[in-house]
Order: sequence, then structure tokens, then C-alpha cells
Amino acid sequence: MPASAYGKLPVPRLTPELLRLVKTGAVYSLGVDFQEGMLTPGAAMKSYSIAPHLRHSDPAAIDPGTAAAEVIRMSIHVGTHIDALCHIAEKRNAAGQPDSEGEPRLYAGEGKTVAASDCVTSAGQTHLSAEQMPPIVMRGIMLDVAAYKGVDTLPPAYGIGADDIRGALGKQGSVIGADTAVLLRTGAYRLLLAGDPVYRDAQTGLNLEGAQLLVEQGMTLVGADNMAVEAMPPMDHSVHRFLLVNSGITHVENLNLDELAAAGCYEFLLIIAPLKLTGATGSWVNPLAIA
Repeated sequence: MPASAYGKLPVPRLTPELLRLVKTGAVYSLGVDFQEGMLTPGAAMKSYSIAPHLRHSDPAAIDPGTAAAEVIRMSIHVGTHIDALCHIAEKRNAAGQPDSEGEPRLYAGEGKTVAASDCVTSAGQTHLSAEQMPPIVMRGIMLDVAAYKGVDTLPPAYGIGADDIRGALGKQGSVIGADTAVLLRTGAYRLLLAGDPVYRDAQTGLNLEGAQLLVEQGMTLVGADNMAVEAMPPMDHSVHRFLLVNSGITHVENLNLDELAAAGCYEFLLIIAPLKLTGATGSWVNPLAIA
């Protein structure tokens, strides 16, 4: 599938305009460390687990060299990752309206959907799955909503709305514009580090009104330093449905934005390379912000 066909992501191209975003050459890693037992979205998601598979003390055919290797097991939607557009569907009735009794539908282009049941086999997802995602090379801004509100961490389950976004943009002097990735800082990264279940059970993040404003202003990729980008509860994934299913805009979740915030870095070149995981609903990533 050509890169231009993957939702609203721009065709990857390092243009002179993007290069001009690099002023100091500072490189920030926005990924979190994967740790044994780290928090997951719920019991259905398996946490990071690592087991030695080959040790340097084991006999090897490369004597006098030695080798070590391991097996890692975890769900895709753990740690820093990007959602594929097949991750979330919306149940719709025959008129195309959200309906809990309807058929799950996936994004299939502007104003189009496809039945989720037609897009999966025993080998995984077949429609807009992770291996179909292009490399991401685009302008990014970090929107420090926690700093705008004057707190280290936004309150549990706080919904970031349109006024919060406008206020943070004004405080920073930032502008979104076309084909921009917006990374929202809530301050919740410290809760992930501490293993605090509030990070999972009372997530501060975007509400639907806030998501709609970001799209109106040109955002084509969203990320946050929380588990789901959007505020939860409620658990109906209204922001996921609006962005992924209706808008073709995907998410990067569980980001570490604290170093960017400490540096006062609000605009940068964002580079993300999803893994070619055939049939997967997302990919682990380590996004890079180059300022």
C-alpha cells in the first residue's frame, strides 16, 4: 500500500521546510523504558516480560565466542506504541450511526468504512495493519497542558478541552497548522514510572471537543504522555472513534515528554518508524524529536 493511502499521515519526505525545524540539533527520545510488570490498559493486555533464551554460559557453536539472547512477551498496546487504524472500530447501524447493536466498522478513507469482520484472518488484521504504516517524518509540537494549568500533573480523569488547548497554544506561542503532530503533556508520565494504577484507571487526556479542535487546526497525528491519549472514564473511546474511525488519524501513547518540557522545546522534527509487524494492530516505537 502506498504511504499516501494510510489515513491522514503525510507522505514521508524530508523537505526543506522540515529541515528548518532543526535549530540546535538536540535529539530527544520520547519513548518510555519497558519494564517487567509495567502497567497495561487492562487484564486482557499482557505486560512486558523477558526471559533469557540463550546465556553466555551455554555451549555455543561459535566457540570461543559466546552469545546471549532472550524471549520477550507483551501485548502491542503496552509501553510507547502507535495505534494502527485497524485497532479501534465503531459499531454502526445500517444508516451509519453509532449503535451498540450495530456492526463494527473500520476506517476505509474519507467518509468510508469497511466491516471489521471482513478484515481479519488467523494471521491477524488485513486492513491498514501495522506493516502498512509508512515511516513518519513530520512537524511536531508539544502542547504542555500541565504547565499551562500551573500543575505538575493534571487531575485524574481530567478532560482536556478546546479552551485548554487554546490557552496552552497562547501561553507557548505555538501554532498547529497543516500536517502537524500534536503531543500533549499531562504530567502523567511520573505515574507510569511509579506504577500508580491511577495512570490506567483515571486517565487525564483529550475529550471529544478538544480532539475536534485539534483536527480543525490541521493535526494529522496525536500523542500523549498517558495510556490512551483521551480521558477515561468514560470508557466508550469516543476520541479514538472520532480520530481513528472517522478521521483516519492515529495515536502515539505512553510518551515521555518531560525532557522536552524541561528544555522548553515546543516545536521539532518528529521521526517515528513503526515496525513491520504483519497483521498487528499497532507497533512499539521510540519516537525521536529533533530540535
